[in-house]
Amino acid sequence: MSKSVNYEFYFKELENTYFELAFTELALDYYCFKERDLEKPGMDGDAQADMFRTRLEALVEKCFGDYASLEETGKSADVLKTEIRDEVEKLVKIIDRLELDKYVSEREAADGEKFDYPDDDEAAKIVLRSIFAVNDNAIINERIKNAVYELPVRMTKVRFFDIIKNGMKLYIGSDCDILDRFVYMLESSTGISGDEVLKNMEDKPGLDKVRERYEYLNDLAGICNYICVIGGTDSKIREEKKDDVEKLIQLIKLSSSLNGESAADAEKILGSLEGKLEEMSQKVPALEAKLAGYIESEEGELSEKAVLLERMRRLMSSSLYADLETEAPEEADETDVEKAFEGLKVKLEACFTADGRTLNRARMAAALSSLPVFFNSRTEVMNYVREALSSCSNNHEKNIAVSNILSSGSEDMED
Repeated sequence: MSKSVNYEFYFKELENTYFELAFTELALDYYCFKERDLEKPGMDGDAQADMFRTRLEALVEKCFGDYASLEETGKSADVLKTEIRDEVEKLVKIIDRLELDKYVSEREAADGEKFDYPDDDEAAKIVLRSIFAVNDNAIINERIKNAVYELPVRMTKVRFFDIIKNGMKLYIGSDCDILDRFVYMLESSTGISGDEVLKNMEDKPGLDKVRERYEYLNDLAGICNYICVIGGTDSKIREEKKDDVEKLIQLIKLSSSLNGESAADAEKILGSLEGKLEEMSQKVPALEAKLAGYIESEEGELSEKAVLLERMRRLMSSSLYADLETEAPEEADETDVEKAFEGLKVKLEACFTADGRTLNRARMAAALSSLPVFFNSRTEVMNYVREALSSCSNNHEKNIAVSNILSSGSEDMED
């Protein structure tokens, strides 16, 4: 470690903070989880979800009932989270595929429907104003992507694949795993992956039910991450902090019976935690900056403590299933991108050959909206919107597209 900065001090502070923060988040999330059960218990007989829940309940119980063996509990939580992640990935593929069916059903032609606007140019202007009604570039880009998804797709496959290829070229020079994740996301959003999953299912599930299960399992995974951090903390720190987590352990115990005196006691503990959570959360960014500085400055192998803390940082991040490995990534070159594009193209071509025109357009819309924004000016956006509307003769499809775009813009403003 560098002698100019006392990283050992900052690393211990960060590990201390992660441990207490993870235990606090675990207690609060578990409390909310049990409180929600009072309104809607479990997943209504979903055997696998119930099995995941039962295993997690056992791990949470060990966190407050067998404090001496937290390391093994953390390892078990890591195994459970991996299994949940695999199931969630399958659910994402199903959700994306069912979204395409929703896209198609919304746009089924309605005989005799009139266009809601005087002409295509006027509708395009309204859409453009909706997109650029804010000054935040991130929001504008998201609105552009949403508009690309909602607007009618009337382009040749040659042009479509050119746009996809150009979008993928932006990943030249990025980490190979980032390119791989992008291709994975494209295969999911266009329904390629979902086709494979659904063909092995007897009945196609409902979109709302799958989303509910997805959110439920993500809640379980988040609690697993906190247990992983708790179990990975040095035993000396766990012992030093034992008295500090007594209230948290008590809250977890009370969560099992949220009624009468238990509920009242739980509310008192929650009140005492209000400022504590904020205080700890404010400490983390500065300490993580020290960790990042160390990692960037080290040319050789990282210390075991730095590797552990980087793993904890990822577990505590908003990304539930972040890669926990710290190995140096490989850089994607033009050949890697070309190979990835050709593989995706073959799969999409097979879908286009097998499916009907409306579903093919849905797949195209999903792919185009998943790319980094490929317009260089407002004029290019305007031309795309105008061309998409004018090339479509289905007034119902145009009405749905414009309505969805404007509705999404309104929701942004409310948020």
